[in-house]
Amino acid sequence: MKPTLNIVVLVAASIAIALVADAWRSARRDSQQLAATLAAQNTVIQQAGDREKQRDSQLASALAAIQAQKQSVQTPQQAAKQLPSVLPPLPLPITIHDPNLSIPLPPGEAPSTTISVPQPDLVPLYYDLQDCRAAAVQNDALEKDLSDEKTRSAALLHERDAANAVAHGGTFFVRLKRAVKWFAIGVAVGAAAAAIAHH
Repeated sequence: MKPTLNIVVLVAASIAIALVADAWRSARRDSQQLAATLAAQNTVIQQAGDREKQRDSQLASALAAIQAQKQSVQTPQQAAKQLPSVLPPLPLPITIHDPNLSIPLPPGEAPSTTISVPQPDLVPLYYDLQDCRAAAVQNDALEKDLSDEKTRSAALLHERDAANAVAHGGTFFVRLKRAVKWFAIGVAVGAAAAAIAHH
């Protein structure tokens, strides 16, 4: 009867070892698959971040150039000279008539500049101004979307890091606790098997 018990214990131990080895291989394969997926996604996220940084740099340069042009225009005469350069391409050129400031004006009258817009330019000019309004509305929405996207991206990074920790068995203390638990279970099962073997 003792050799039969030894065989049963040996078979049970072999099955347990085979199950543990299979579970370990499965967990390792899942961990490697998760690590590969995370690495691929991390590359995509990094590339998107690089493109965003490049666009931000280009936008900052363009806005700085526009701001410098704005600051260079301080007088109405300078604005009149620069206005055609910021208007959209129009079928016919507009004309700007500055008053002759060498001629004294009647008291209470301010000098006025007139802009002559050819009739064929009215529709393209109107469309462009409406496009500017639409761009301002879109810009506001895009800034809010970007803020939400940054929040979502931070959450995804946190989620990825948590999944990575789980794939590797958690933190060091979680793994230690689990190992101690399984060691205690093994000792208990071994003690029980030894007690059964002595009877």
